[in-house]
Amino acid sequence: MLDTIWAELPGQEVVYQWVEWIRNASLSHLWLDGKIMLGHDIPTHKGDMRAISRDVSLDAVIPSMLSYNSKKHYQAFLEDLHMCMICINQSKGSNFIKLPCQHLFCVKCMETLCKMHVKEGSLFQLVCPDTKCNASIPHYLLKRLLSKEEFERWDRLALEKALDSMAYMVYCPKCAIGCMEDEDNNAQCPKCSFTFCGSCKEVRHPGKQCLTPEQKLQRRKASGKLNERGMSQEMLNIRELYKDVRVCPNCRMAINRSASCNKVMCTSCGQLFCFRCCKTINGYDHFKNCRLFEATDMTDWDKQMIELQNGIQMQAQKQPLGGTIRCPKCRETNFKDDEKYVFCWACRTSYCTLCKRIIQDKILKRGHWGSPECVGFDHL
Repeated sequence: MLDTIWAELPGQEVVYQWVEWIRNASLSHLWLDGKIMLGHDIPTHKGDMRAISRDVSLDAVIPSMLSYNSKKHYQAFLEDLHMCMICINQSKGSNFIKLPCQHLFCVKCMETLCKMHVKEGSLFQLVCPDTKCNASIPHYLLKRLLSKEEFERWDRLALEKALDSMAYMVYCPKCAIGCMEDEDNNAQCPKCSFTFCGSCKEVRHPGKQCLTPEQKLQRRKASGKLNERGMSQEMLNIRELYKDVRVCPNCRMAINRSASCNKVMCTSCGQLFCFRCCKTINGYDHFKNCRLFEATDMTDWDKQMIELQNGIQMQAQKQPLGGTIRCPKCRETNFKDDEKYVFCWACRTSYCTLCKRIIQDKILKRGHWGSPECVGFDHL
């Protein structure tokens, strides 16, 4: 009967019709819907091998079916077209990487992503590029996407970060071998046997506090290894370095701020924290109550702005009236200087000197002067 259904639907899918027939009509077809017919023994005969199970145990059948299903799904994936959500290009599945989280991205974009993070050492960002997913990229995919040297660098950095996360792990200042620190912050290198302080990386000094960077410079100066000029320069370098360095509250890694934003991300563990108070944060709500600027810095800035404004006003009084123009946005006075456009010193707005139209786009500036849009050009 199943063959009959298949023959009636040439070239079409028949699985659904087969299932419906087996579910609703198979018992009546076998005369088993109302009663069981008991009769004489039927001699054994060879039946349709497609309907005879060749496996007795379900433990052997189910894995085989799942494996077959996975192979067919993978073949369909390789032949179908997919869109990469990074570069928005379509290509066959053979040019894509499917992550364990089932997100798809093209091989080229994934290679660029992995190579960049391995080069920069930001291994914590080797995760699924989907914004709502943070699944890690497994090592077997990294080995496929990276070169041999890059994969070795990833392996070494991953080991170093794992050791750095251990509270009592320090590195020998001579041979850079990992050592276990004791309760007194002392450690002994297993390779060179050098005993040192885990805090300052100097020779072990029981009962004494670690030297500050300034004290180390003083000691070098006393030993004759550093002159007065060199010491002053190093002191300035140390102070400048420590001014833009904070310790991550999560992994204790020293982080340098390259921009002026107080929202900083640790390059070692990815933790977001405030650069001012070193507290862990998630968004920008923390900055509502955090003191972002010192009182002296704000006073100095206000003083500079007042002096600048007074200087502009004094110069405006000395200049003829035609040499100045008011900003259409903040109404502050600016000098024209025979320029087509003026950049306001107060609100940092660019505007046309003829029609006083605010124009910030550089491309619009090229065609605005003298065009019909410039209403002041007709009065020249």
